[in-house]
Amino acid sequence: MAPTTKSTGKNIEAETALQAVVLADSFNERFRPITLDMPRCLLPLCNTPLIEYTLECLAVAGVQEVYILCRAHSEKIKNYISTSKWNRSHSPFKIIPIVTPEARSIGDVLRELDAKQLISSDFILISGDVVSNIHLDKILDAHRTRKNIDKNLIMTMVVKEASPFHRTRSLGESSIFVLDGKTQECVHYESAELYPHKRNMIMDMEVFEKHSNVQIRNDFVDCQIDICSIEVLALFTENFDYQDIRKDFVYGILTSDLLGKTIYCHIVKDAYAARVRDLQTYDAISKDVLSRWTYPIVPDSNLQEGDSYEYMRGQIYKEQNVSLSRSCVLGEKVIIGSGTEIAENVKITNSVIGRRVNIGPNVKIDGAYIWDNVTINANCSISRSILANNVVLEENVIVNKGCLLSYNVIIGPKITLPSYTKLTRHKQNLDYDDYDTKDKEDKEINQLLHAQNIKLVKDNQKDDSYDIKLIGENGKGHIWNDETSDVEDDDEAKNIKVTTLAYDLSNLSFTDDESTASVISEGSSDEESDSDEPSNLEIFSKEVAQTVERAFSEGHTIEIASLELNTLRMASNTSFRDTRIVVIPSILNQKNTDKLLASTKDVLTRWGPLIGKLVHSKDDQTDALFTLQKYCAKTDINSKIFAPSLRTLYEIDVIEEDAILEWYYDERSKGGVGKPEIYSKIHDVVYFDSTLLILAL
Repeated sequence: MAPTTKSTGKNIEAETALQAVVLADSFNERFRPITLDMPRCLLPLCNTPLIEYTLECLAVAGVQEVYILCRAHSEKIKNYISTSKWNRSHSPFKIIPIVTPEARSIGDVLRELDAKQLISSDFILISGDVVSNIHLDKILDAHRTRKNIDKNLIMTMVVKEASPFHRTRSLGESSIFVLDGKTQECVHYESAELYPHKRNMIMDMEVFEKHSNVQIRNDFVDCQIDICSIEVLALFTENFDYQDIRKDFVYGILTSDLLGKTIYCHIVKDAYAARVRDLQTYDAISKDVLSRWTYPIVPDSNLQEGDSYEYMRGQIYKEQNVSLSRSCVLGEKVIIGSGTEIAENVKITNSVIGRRVNIGPNVKIDGAYIWDNVTINANCSISRSILANNVVLEENVIVNKGCLLSYNVIIGPKITLPSYTKLTRHKQNLDYDDYDTKDKEDKEINQLLHAQNIKLVKDNQKDDSYDIKLIGENGKGHIWNDETSDVEDDDEAKNIKVTTLAYDLSNLSFTDDESTASVISEGSSDEESDSDEPSNLEIFSKEVAQTVERAFSEGHTIEIASLELNTLRMASNTSFRDTRIVVIPSILNQKNTDKLLASTKDVLTRWGPLIGKLVHSKDDQTDALFTLQKYCAKTDINSKIFAPSLRTLYEIDVIEEDAILEWYYDERSKGGVGKPEIYSKIHDVVYFDSTLLILAL
């Protein structure tokens, strides 16, 4: 007789098809006006739709069934899936889009999913805008092992260990996780937006009674990847006030005295995972993909059918059928799609160029995202902005940093767009009811726009209401009022603002009285003051100098010194720039004049990374160079350390080549406070031959 066997819960889980739920909607407006035309999950990141990264991660994990929950632009999502490789016979999983037209939050979406009774066991819950090379199958195994020990476990949240100031963390929203140090059980959770600045939190003392080793962690990137039991869906159904997964569900479960359920964190240290929450993280994650931090999820892995990217020296990626003129210059971190033509004397750095893009002569593109079928005519300049599909720039157009030009917008000729301008072919504040369409997708869009008084204008409809002064005589497009203008909560408006593309972190402050923040201009004098009393900035500068001096004498780590400086900065309501102005000279003052060059290199090798903690963008790096130059221009001896200082900061990745270029070509680098002849000497130390940076020592 065959031996009897006893089925275990683990065996049943293994026999059940592994399921995943992809949330295609974000239920926020961080990417408007672009998402009026296309769902966020289909927006390109390094010329690949965002959802491809998510689905690739699920395929590697061995998922067999994927449910994509979508509301806005559901027809576009369904059409994309039906024509993608994921709908082929060789697809590793079955993929099913589920439309939830009435949903107004993630909680609504999950309640509708629960009503359909499609999920049969533990499943992966993930956003459709996640980029990750994590092996989720191993995390799922760990979740199941943990579940055998703790029967009350209903969720494991995947978090990545990272600095509180890591570039892939959204500035506008963060989280505080309180964990059991031994088991990684999450015993308390709180959201921590940048504004209002959270200075305390309330926890039940019972947490400390039950857990002898408690860790309060604010050094996680929330990957928005969860391993969930089917009870999670039932709990959403039972609690209609649960709208957000973290702020409502996780917080509610952990503070409930009745439910008795537990949630754990799985901390990732040696893999990449981040979510494109906003334009700031879109920019950061794009740079990470180009820099190959996401390997093997990189452009030359050719995720989509028909991709043909090749990796070239300098982190340049180029598809087949690309036409480059002899005189065009490609800097580091550039990707160019098939069918693109680039004319003479074009310079492109740190940018994504889509497919079938036509770039005319004498164009400069830096830190920009140029999507498919864009036309850029002669003598244009684009800095740290997004140009969506079919945008046209006529001749002599300047697009300053932070601009968003949505689909089919036309600008020019001879127009300069102010920083952070948003343009779209859609109208705001017009009567919705006078627009009629038989197109199913347009009806769906208009249902979403109706409540917000936005009107969709088709390309073939005549519209004579364009602002010619803003967009040019051939221009087509409407200004899109920033979403913060309609936000009544001032703190919420600030949190939205800091997540915009190319936002200057030196503008951050943490009190309601913005007028108290001070900035020193390059031409200001240390003696300028109308009062004998020391100003707040003078007091702050003195405290920074003392903090840095203490770090030197006590041999603090960079992390400890950085933490002390940031605590002081936030308490004093001052900017990163104010801090750099004191820190850079303080570090350089540690040099030994008897061994000038060698000691300068040693000092910057040891303490240069502290400067790196105070720069968060190319603009910050350029500003740091002006501070360095100002210090070196004060005396002949100091002037001798400019070149070795610049070289060392470049070698330890504190200052990048693009920032040096921007400093070099800025007129301010040729003169300023100090001896003019020394400024000139310092400026002439650095020169450029094509894309090769040469430091003449």
